[in-house]
Amino acid sequence: MVNKIMKEKINNSLYPDILFHFTTKDGLFSILQKTFKVSYAREKIEGKSSVREFGVPMISFCDLKLSEHKVHMNKYGKYGIGLKKEWANRQGLNPVLYVNKHSEFADNFNAALNGIYRHMNKLRDGEHFRGLSEDYMKIFDTYRYIKNYEGLLKRNGKKINNFRFADEREWRYVPPINHPDVQPFVPISNIKTKKQKDVYNQKIDGIRLSFQPNDIKYLIIDNDEEINGLISYLRKVKGRFDKATIDRLSSRILTAEQIHNDV
Repeated sequence: MVNKIMKEKINNSLYPDILFHFTTKDGLFSILQKTFKVSYAREKIEGKSSVREFGVPMISFCDLKLSEHKVHMNKYGKYGIGLKKEWANRQGLNPVLYVNKHSEFADNFNAALNGIYRHMNKLRDGEHFRGLSEDYMKIFDTYRYIKNYEGLLKRNGKKINNFRFADEREWRYVPPINHPDVQPFVPISNIKTKKQKDVYNQKIDGIRLSFQPNDIKYLIIDNDEEINGLISYLRKVKGRFDKATIDRLSSRILTAEQIHNDV
């Protein structure tokens, strides 16, 4: 009996076994047909006395329970897909490391990376440079999984000061740091505008994060009136969703209204 109780406590995690990605209606339908498309996101890491801005190719997910999605959907869209964490582990997704801009960690890390840049620029031996460069790039890779604990949120023309990013419990997929077709970092000046971002995203248009229909746990749409339309769309995506899968997913469709009112 004691072992059973202990097992139940261990399994009763604060975190769900599902990761969600929220988007627009068109975005959800595109994901169901073509899987996830990698795109560049603007990132800003602040310390007490330093700031580093850059662009990173990624796909973001949140590690939130259904009852915690009410605020999240208002920022990222009322259409979502929930996939098993088992799938996320197979694909190599990783939780974000949140850093406090009031601590010395961000400043020290920024300074360390600046030092690596300076050191790399002094190297002359080609083979030695390439070897060290690969090691250094693995350190730089850490930056693709770092975000401030809280800061300024800019989204859809709105600004929110002291927004707590950690509330999102973000997980990310980023292509391998040595991917031959993907630039792992982009200077922020190169993607300041939507037009600039589109240019870079076009370069990685073929990079996808794939999933199988059985990896899907939930689909979320805005309201009940859209359920039949979603099921009809699944039937049209030839080769991806068979009848048994569509029947299973039909019972796994949730609405933003339902989450706001009932969960």
